Amino acid sequence: MESRIKSLREKRGLIQELLAAELGITQQMLSKYERDISIIKVDVLKRLAGYFNVTTDYLLGLSDVKRDLTGQIRINETIDEYYDLIEVYKKLDKYDQEMIWTMIQAVRKIAEKRKREEKDDKRSNL
Repeated sequence: MESRIKSLREKRGLIQELLAAELGITQQMLSKYERDISIIKVDVLKRLAGYFNVTTDYLLGLSDVKRDLTGQIRINETIDEYYDLIEVYKKLDKYDQEMIWTMIQAVRKIAEKRKREEKDDKRSNL
């Protein structure tokens, strides 16, 4: 399971701390799951599968099929929604694709930080 969780996380450009926060667990616990040191709780496994749109069997290494029919339908709907963007991206050379990907990841990290800060502000105002 180590390589699948870590691989999915890294492919999205996420650091452990951010993914752990999304899942409602600590970074240390996520690290243990990635290294197969700790047995993953069922609720966390379900959240991981939902977050990455993969099956729990895929995460557990029981299957090499990432998505069931429902998951594949969600992917197809997303592709339909962003088709024009995908087509423009595909026409870029590798250098420009990497540059765009880096920019998207930077914007996403800033947005996640802002979201965490807003959540912290709401808590402190209570």
